[in-house]
Amino acid sequence: MSLKDFQPATALGPDALFLLENATLDTSPDGHERPKQIVINALPLSKLPVAMRKMGWHTSAALMQRWFDSPGWQMPESWKSEGGQPGPLELPSTQCDEILVKMSWAMGFDRCQAAVRKAESILVTPNAVSRLKTLLKNRGWQNKGVVSLGCSSFSARQIDASAQVNFVQLGSTDDPLDDMYGALGIATLKVGVVGKTFSKEDPETRQLKNFFQIERIGFYIRDHYDFNGLQFLGTWTKDRVLTKSEMARAALPSGQSIYKWTTDEFAFVMNHDFRKYRSKTDMGGDYIIYSDVLWKKLDKIIYLGDQP
Repeated sequence: MSLKDFQPATALGPDALFLLENATLDTSPDGHERPKQIVINALPLSKLPVAMRKMGWHTSAALMQRWFDSPGWQMPESWKSEGGQPGPLELPSTQCDEILVKMSWAMGFDRCQAAVRKAESILVTPNAVSRLKTLLKNRGWQNKGVVSLGCSSFSARQIDASAQVNFVQLGSTDDPLDDMYGALGIATLKVGVVGKTFSKEDPETRQLKNFFQIERIGFYIRDHYDFNGLQFLGTWTKDRVLTKSEMARAALPSGQSIYKWTTDEFAFVMNHDFRKYRSKTDMGGDYIIYSDVLWKKLDKIIYLGDQP
């Protein structure tokens, strides 16, 4: 399936959304007229990437289009937990995307810039140092000698497997409805290191101390693209998603009233709509997202402890 294949859905279309049955239209903003019963055209789920592109949400549209174009597959819920995730290098290409999310795009959003600053600030926390020592030992380091870690030519998946030392949350439910929100929602921004160990004698105690010299750090995004669980994904027309303020104005206590959007196909979109689409079409494959890597030169030394 591709964008050129999308046709207006009929009442029997597998991707039609029927979420506004018995809806009412408030034809009078001042409330002087009685709401009228109306018929809302079913909005095909597969039109959402088209609407995203109209709004300039090109990354969101590309990610969703990949889901529509993939054979049906549901991500195990265990993949979202630290202990249940498969190894980064074990992911098959059908369940992992490393192309669509670019850090140059992500850094155009203030919240990503803030996350990068925060990630850099926690390179020497106890957890980060403990993680670094574990990675070094995996490379054969035995509390002495020179061992290198990471490489600036590594992909995000390679860093994730061998040189990632800490992470921060990227995004929140309070963020505006924009391309990053549509693409990632709440994701993880990780930081990895490139450098090597060295030892130095303390001039007073004559004790050898171990250090790690950071030469570069790499920032990247990891996220899961799936439609598990219960989640509201917005109020959509064929051209756009309503803003949060528009949705607040449109919703009356009954939860079934619509204000103003009388000429558009219209739907409340939920996670389960995508699962229904998958069950009917056998298309719609969940996957893990890895961005490319944003590299930064850094001259920083981390103390690893004394030699035994």
